[in-house]
Amino acid sequence: MLSRRAFPPTFASLLAGLAGAAQAASPSWVGHDIPPFLWRGASGPEGYAFHLFQRVVKQAGVTARLQIYPWARALRMLQAGQAHAALVVTRTPEREAQFRWLFPVGRFRYAVFTRQQSGPVSGDLAALKSLRVGALRASVGHSLLEPAGVTQVVEGKDFVELLALLNRGIVDAVFGPEPVLRTVDTRAGGEGLRITTLNEAHEFYAVAGTVMSEDRVRRLRAAYQHLVDTGFVAQLRKRHPEAWFSD
Repeated sequence: MLSRRAFPPTFASLLAGLAGAAQAASPSWVGHDIPPFLWRGASGPEGYAFHLFQRVVKQAGVTARLQIYPWARALRMLQAGQAHAALVVTRTPEREAQFRWLFPVGRFRYAVFTRQQSGPVSGDLAALKSLRVGALRASVGHSLLEPAGVTQVVEGKDFVELLALLNRGIVDAVFGPEPVLRTVDTRAGGEGLRITTLNEAHEFYAVAGTVMSEDRVRRLRAAYQHLVDTGFVAQLRKRHPEAWFSD
């Protein structure tokens, strides 16, 4: 009988094993610090989106663990299959085919924040052409600013960083969700920034990535609809009016 030889693992197989271990250890849901919708509190995640997420997964009878990262990293993890889903993603026509949209977690308007001494700013984004405008890295802000001819876009990892750049005069304006910028500015002590709110409303969603099964997507959507039908979602919105803009 021929004896079996034990071959040492190749470098490629070791890498594959490490990748598999990393995949198994990855959080199933990712989010980013975007108050008042979601933020990292003293004892863990907080905000309307988080409380809704908790109730939806409980109603669906599934387990899920949420971790908060800078948005650009969270998006990369979702796209690479290292996370099953993400919280607080702006829904736009351009993004429609990129994700499976699970349930809404907020409604808002975009706004332009500038320093008071800069004077009034038009609600037309084309008026920002000559300005250095701060926008969240990997956000849809770029796709909204570019058609208006805004080319001097300075990226920030979060809105805390962006408003700090504005207050230091490194950028002339910051573009982002109005309730988020207002909350971050208030928490920082506020420095009398001027706020120009745009008219069009947008919605934040929870989204599923490619690794989430269709069965789980259906269960989560059905769970959310049940919470709508039983009045829970309406009650939660009343407790978090800052996270749900109404016409």
